[in-house]
Amino acid sequence: MTTGPIGKDIDAYDSCPPERFVVEVFSELPAAVVEERWQHVNVILRLSILSGLQMELEATLNLLCDLAGEMVSYERAILYFWDESKEQALLCAMRNLEDLPHEDLARGNILNFWATKYSRPLLVWQGHNLQADAFLGAVQASSALVIPLFVSNRVMGTMQLFSSKPQAFNFVDAQLLWILSLVAENQLTREYANEGLIRFAFTDFLTGLKTRGYFEQQLDAEIKRSERKKQKLALLMIDIDFFKQLNDQYGHHVGDQILRDVASLLMKDMREVDTVARYGGEEFVIILPETNSEGAMFVAQRLRRTMEQARFFAGSPRSVEHLTISIGISVFDDDAQFKRALIENADGALYAAKKSGRNKVVLYSDLASRQREVS
Repeated sequence: MTTGPIGKDIDAYDSCPPERFVVEVFSELPAAVVEERWQHVNVILRLSILSGLQMELEATLNLLCDLAGEMVSYERAILYFWDESKEQALLCAMRNLEDLPHEDLARGNILNFWATKYSRPLLVWQGHNLQADAFLGAVQASSALVIPLFVSNRVMGTMQLFSSKPQAFNFVDAQLLWILSLVAENQLTREYANEGLIRFAFTDFLTGLKTRGYFEQQLDAEIKRSERKKQKLALLMIDIDFFKQLNDQYGHHVGDQILRDVASLLMKDMREVDTVARYGGEEFVIILPETNSEGAMFVAQRLRRTMEQARFFAGSPRSVEHLTISIGISVFDDDAQFKRALIENADGALYAAKKSGRNKVVLYSDLASRQREVS
């Protein structure tokens, strides 16, 4: 026997794995959903307008809970968020659960763990998993909808909505609240990190990375800084190999999921001064200030190996795909003295990496050297 949430004992055996509750969501709403639930889409738009306001983190989480109540019908709710100082998820807001002992809910639950693990919404109902049943019983619910909350592309909390009705929530509810959470990411990131305003226009809606427009402005600034400090600056251009085939095979919703997962891996272990952006489609760019060709090659090879070894869920946690990436590198001012040439040379090196078999890293300086030898 093991101890479950709210102090209940449950068998270690589960009637079905938690993967069954994972909802496969995507970044676009079908026209029929927009037409049928236009009032709920307007709630999302209202949040995007409010994202420029200065708000405390707790106030932002309570606002999310209120907005969710305008979009779906729930009876009780819990919001957890990660506390760095205590290194655990803590209860930050709740609705209609005051009758339960606070200490039983204070530090996360099994639903928070699952949503964090899979980085996707969960539709949970009784009768399929003993751990889920134990917690639903404790909060007097028959079904739950759990939405992960992101900060800088990392799951840092969850919004958990409960109903006494069986299967009270559906896929469209999960999809709409998923988009609400993505829009809220900018506000949560700002308040959580206590930094200046993160402009919504400069965050890619699907991946959470910076946009191409932000990249263009940041590259201008970094080149000027490199000229002033007389230091190198490396640019990595990255493309997912055979992404179109995968997109055609599994559909755009799976492609969207994989793009976000790739973005998360690209962000991992990067320095604060580095800029990771989505350049377009399945292409990404990374600016590495104060980095020469050797340092850029080290980072690029690390990223290439990480992608090669990673597992990507293609439609469900039981369907796994392996991916590779190709990377082109150009260095300011070894390979170019102007922004446009730096981008074009990185793109040329990327093309050479793909043409030579993919899953490779090519330095523009090596490419240019070989071309000179041939000529």
